[in-house]
Amino acid sequence: MHRPQHRSAQKLNVSMADIIYLGTPCTFDPFVVEFFLALQNGATLLISRHSIRDSPSKLLCALFPDNLAKPGISILQMTPSLFRGFGATCIRDRVLSRSSSLRVLLLGGEPFPSNAELVTWMDPSVLLQKHICNIYGITEISCWSHLHIVQSLQTPVPLGKPIDEDTIIRIQFQNNNDSAQGELYLGSATRRCYIPEIDDKVDSSEDDSGICFRATGDLVTREKDGTIFYGERSNDMVKRAGNRISLGMITRKIQKCLLSSELAACLWLEDLQKLICCIRSLEPKTRVQQRAQTFDILSKVSMAEQPDRFVYLQHFPCNVNGKLDKKELLKLCIPLAQPAQQILKSYLHDRLECVEKTDDTSAKRQKIEETAPCGYDLSFRQAGGTSFHAITICREIGLQMCIDDEQRHLFEMLLDENVPLRTVLRFLDTAKLVANNVKRKPVETAAVSSCHSGLVIKRIEQPVLKLQFYWKVNFEKCIDSPVSEYEGRYICVGAHSKILRTLDPQTGNELSIVRLPNRIECKVTFLSEKLAMVGCYDGCLYGFNPQTGDTVFSVEIGGMIKSQPLLTTDGRRIIVCSYAEDYNVYCLSAEQQEVLWCQKIGEKAIFAGALELPSEQSLIICTLDGSCSRVAITDGSVEWTHKFREPIFSTPVLLESKSNVFLAAEVAGRVHACHVGNGKVLATFSTEGNIFSSLVVKTPPTFMGHSFVVFGCIDQHVYCLRCKTGPGAKSVDFELHWKTNVGAPIYATPSLLTVQPNGILAWCGATDGRVVLMNFRNGEIQWSDKLPGEVFSSACYIESLRRVYVGCRDNFLYCLGI
Repeated sequence: MHRPQHRSAQKLNVSMADIIYLGTPCTFDPFVVEFFLALQNGATLLISRHSIRDSPSKLLCALFPDNLAKPGISILQMTPSLFRGFGATCIRDRVLSRSSSLRVLLLGGEPFPSNAELVTWMDPSVLLQKHICNIYGITEISCWSHLHIVQSLQTPVPLGKPIDEDTIIRIQFQNNNDSAQGELYLGSATRRCYIPEIDDKVDSSEDDSGICFRATGDLVTREKDGTIFYGERSNDMVKRAGNRISLGMITRKIQKCLLSSELAACLWLEDLQKLICCIRSLEPKTRVQQRAQTFDILSKVSMAEQPDRFVYLQHFPCNVNGKLDKKELLKLCIPLAQPAQQILKSYLHDRLECVEKTDDTSAKRQKIEETAPCGYDLSFRQAGGTSFHAITICREIGLQMCIDDEQRHLFEMLLDENVPLRTVLRFLDTAKLVANNVKRKPVETAAVSSCHSGLVIKRIEQPVLKLQFYWKVNFEKCIDSPVSEYEGRYICVGAHSKILRTLDPQTGNELSIVRLPNRIECKVTFLSEKLAMVGCYDGCLYGFNPQTGDTVFSVEIGGMIKSQPLLTTDGRRIIVCSYAEDYNVYCLSAEQQEVLWCQKIGEKAIFAGALELPSEQSLIICTLDGSCSRVAITDGSVEWTHKFREPIFSTPVLLESKSNVFLAAEVAGRVHACHVGNGKVLATFSTEGNIFSSLVVKTPPTFMGHSFVVFGCIDQHVYCLRCKTGPGAKSVDFELHWKTNVGAPIYATPSLLTVQPNGILAWCGATDGRVVLMNFRNGEIQWSDKLPGEVFSSACYIESLRRVYVGCRDNFLYCLGI
């Protein structure tokens, strides 16, 4: 027997009392270790039939019998892939329980399981009575070379130390690589296997000392104390669209996004230049759960690292040696000879969530009402496609095309915003295609050049909008509050977790945190750089220092505060609207927070914020019983009241800064233009759904010289109305300028962003997590994507940074840069 196996037997205290499972095929070199480990120490070998070995449940019963009269095995050597087949529950309760007969578990042949996975397999106390070992080695130096016995479930597991003093390690770093990662070579003067194609060459791998070094093909990192950690396979590097990417690195990034019971494997299909991510999930996931998880993954990797396809499986196949069978896994993932049209449709559905609308009634209705295009009436870019997506599709479909010009034409059609997807699909139906994907030639995208910063589309003259994920911050519970900013220096928002954070808008670093007694849905109002205020569900208005998080004052209002407190233009008064039953409007002095007056408007609570009329020294206040009142700022007296039929959630707004017209929206879907002097309704526009969104006005100078009002609706549309006022503001006309379907109901208030040189854009978030940027001129969608949770929070935009900040019901605040 080799000395290394003898030394390992000593380290593991192998004796005649041990029962070793001989489960490795005789064609795989660990078979020799298992066989001679028992033979040399007089231990017992347990051998099983193939039918038992291939069935995890049967094998589990054979290795660890329920019948206490039958002894269980004490030493088990397996690959991690095979061992996972037992399932986390059985591993914890039967294989690695404290009462289990197993004494030594040897895992090797593949990357060692992560700490997160190990925790699901065993209690930390198990390490005190069992040896859980990471075994490493290669066939060329007779199998085992390194051994590490796990001491903790909280620290990364290294490759370990050489089993014998004859084993020498060498790490060969690339000259052009500044990182500490290099390829591992194992050498020995005594442990060597004869390899004709290498050893028969004159230029042998043996040095002057007689030590023969063999390349492992593994990239490793060495810490300062000499500890070596496995990185990835050296042949896992592939080139994709001009970028060198590491499949191992991408797999590790994705693995961090998964549950501890889930496993990821990234595969590269060279012919199609496609990156496929396989996720093993023991519990089936719904389509919504899969989408949420894949979006989270896409936000954590660069564009070049984003998989083309995600495939969810309940089991990963293993080869005869017990390792992950990547060839078999590819067969499970890739449909063969897929028609070109189906390739495009699948990509649109799986990655961009764009599907054809088959409802004839809705199609006719769309034509009658001239609504915004949807489904296959969208262009590829309007559906959310990018130049990178277009290259990916063209590479796969291009393999079926006989004429190179058709490949280039397909690429141009995908990037042309005036070409709907329906036209692209008709083109694919008429293009000359090769049957069975026999063509093996990448598409030549002449319009695309590669540079260090990514892909540049030369043919597009106008700037193409892209939003890049910068950071996200966990608030532990939903964020429904609108996001506030102060002079581009602070971002501030509260959440249902009772947490109120002030953040650095560039880095997302926490500047301060305030923990209130109850949830927060109110938007923060800044009084200065050192003082801000926010309402809380506990019925109090809180003043705090955003720089330190110190509470400066608190005022009992008597009911939940959801609307943003208003600081009057002169800076002397604070107006607070609430759900209080006695008085739902309070006026406080800004300096001492003393109550100046309080008033009861209508019969129900107030959700909408107050509108100040500075020149009139008045307020417009709307309530949930439909009351709309003008109230004097000085003493709270009611100057007039108009009663609408339905509640008002939307904050009223002036049509122009010095206008005599203000706008208010009933929840039933009616937008009213009203006279400031008496509340008289001058005009009404009706939508097909409820309105919870507030109204956003864009006043002249505009591209048509009119005022425009933008708002979201439950009917899944963003509306833009053109407003014309008559002489003396005695009449108002509403005209629908455009409305755009975003695919889900809208509760959040849209935002108007100025992005040079593109001009004005409209931002909107929807309840399915979709976030959209639209052209303010015509409502065309310029960019869209989805967050992992529902969006009820109204976004904030800092023009100098070109960044949007939005809260989500997945508990995170997101920062996206344009």
